[in-house]
Amino acid sequence: MPASRILTVPSTRSGQARNPLYLICDGETCEKHGIAPYDFVRAALAGGCQTIQYRHKNISPIAYQKNLQPMLRLLPGSGAALIVNDHAGIAGEFALPLHLGQHDILPPDLRVPYGRSTHSLAELKIALSAQPSPDYVALGTMFASGTKPEVATNQHLIDAYRDTTDLPLVLIGGITLDNVRQLPSSVRIYYAIIGDAFRFGNKLEDITKYAKSWRSW
Repeated sequence: MPASRILTVPSTRSGQARNPLYLICDGETCEKHGIAPYDFVRAALAGGCQTIQYRHKNISPIAYQKNLQPMLRLLPGSGAALIVNDHAGIAGEFALPLHLGQHDILPPDLRVPYGRSTHSLAELKIALSAQPSPDYVALGTMFASGTKPEVATNQHLIDAYRDTTDLPLVLIGGITLDNVRQLPSSVRIYYAIIGDAFRFGNKLEDITKYAKSWRSW
């Protein structure tokens, strides 16, 4: 499936609108801030967010699916992509795109588009050689990240990644509205956000305000 099924890469001459925000609805972070993942997603969509990954590491696949299903009813008419983290079977069942970590096993019979996290050129080459091939790649980490403090920062690899593949590139790790302009910008670069989504607060209107703040970035 083409990369545009998850992340769009419009021509610089097309005039096509593009939102570079790749928002991660992290279950543990939502719990910390006292907001349900469903409400987080609902508020982000209200703010015009077009790409949301639902990640929830500390619950069972059954609980993950139970949380996911109400989110699906928010999608019609939004034009947004809701990406499943890790659970390939659930992604396949609901025909949703999938995100895999660098060490996650890629099902050979996967029938949905997917992206893959990487942290080195060696991991990138492995990801690009996989079958089926990914629709985007992610590179971490950009800045010191509270969720993955053990991962070294890899801003110096961005140019090499862009020279190696023309796939959409998601930059991830510690990115905020304050530091994002330290990173390169192009029609195929997206910025993954977790904790900074709560910079205005934990109410629905705060998440919506944050999503709106990326519309003119």
